[in-house]
Amino acid sequence: MSGFWLLPWLWLGIVGCVLFYCRRDLRAVWREPVLRYPVMIIEGDDWGAGPVDAQAHALNRLVEVLSRYRDQTGRHPVMTLALVLAVPDGPAIRRDGQYHRRLLDDPLFNPVRQAIERGRAAGVFALQLHGLEHYWPAGLVASTDPAVRAWLTGETPGTTEKLPSPLQSRWVDASVLPSRPLEQSAVASAVQQEANHFQRIFGMTPRVAVPPTFVWTEAVERAWAQAGVEFVVTPGLRSACRNAAGVPDCDSGPFYNNQPGLGVTYLVRDDYFEPERGHRAERGLAALAHKWGQRRACLFETHRSNFIGDAAAASRHLAEIDRLYAVLLKHYPDLRFTSTEELARALQQGNPVWVETRFSIRLAAWLSRTRDLRIYWKLARVSGLAWLMRLMEMALKRVSRQTRTHVRPG
Repeated sequence: MSGFWLLPWLWLGIVGCVLFYCRRDLRAVWREPVLRYPVMIIEGDDWGAGPVDAQAHALNRLVEVLSRYRDQTGRHPVMTLALVLAVPDGPAIRRDGQYHRRLLDDPLFNPVRQAIERGRAAGVFALQLHGLEHYWPAGLVASTDPAVRAWLTGETPGTTEKLPSPLQSRWVDASVLPSRPLEQSAVASAVQQEANHFQRIFGMTPRVAVPPTFVWTEAVERAWAQAGVEFVVTPGLRSACRNAAGVPDCDSGPFYNNQPGLGVTYLVRDDYFEPERGHRAERGLAALAHKWGQRRACLFETHRSNFIGDAAAASRHLAEIDRLYAVLLKHYPDLRFTSTEELARALQQGNPVWVETRFSIRLAAWLSRTRDLRIYWKLARVSGLAWLMRLMEMALKRVSRQTRTHVRPG
């Protein structure tokens, strides 16, 4: 029994080792801003150059759905459009065998641009850069796949979704696997070119970039920063290659909201709402509840493929988006709508309208966030630290209830 008094010190030593080992991620989630209100943004990828009538119809219907809803400040929901600015010019490629592109400002795409501008004027679309193309042109030209060759030389613009997944990555050469890195000079030139086209077509510098397939490199990030991009949407890490199986790899991270990158600032998008994959409004509600418990924004990734193609399926998918907004506003009447750029800038500036500063709320958010740190939470459970954290959460909830009870109407 004489050594029994050593046990608490031994436990404290173990807890200290766990905290020290995971200190980087624990410090990062503490530094990450804490929101005052629940926030939800649907981020739509792959819009722009491509099928004309189907996209224009889908975009116009999305404007109608988004315009039906408002938050308590009167703001409509904002859907971001990660835009692809060009597709292959198949007939021109057939003529001389060289790569040619059709840009989004081609008269062919007038209906698509008009629908985009209609949504932007209504305040329900916010434009983001996806890429000049949703692939690296030289990699596509080098492919020997007959289906790829047919897609490249097609008479009318096709959908990049039909390309093999590795070839949809813009910032590596995936014509062979594992992928090969691109020359830095080629990357810098391509980034500046796509930024210039974005500026010319939409009259604005792209401030938010969404890497196609979330595969990009440090060189791309630096070039984006030089071209005026301020924020990069990430899944919480950066994949810099495609491995021998064609899967995104060469990862670095994890990244957190408002974390500085190479001249840019990261924002995390790691939730999905794809009705074509069976996602329903209840899934979206659960995702928002999880994110709000951590005082983080809920950014949903979705793709244009949900809304083009089979007309009946597209209508069902759009109806589920409609239902999602109705369900979320019913359960979270204080839900706030904004664009990704506005949110990122508010977090960066610590805007008190959006960012919570009270210590107790920041601590509660931090405790909730640490559960998503896989290695830390496993060690916390094994060491008994998780038990202590639960006690802290219970105490914070009790203080919060007491505070609300003692607040008298003004």
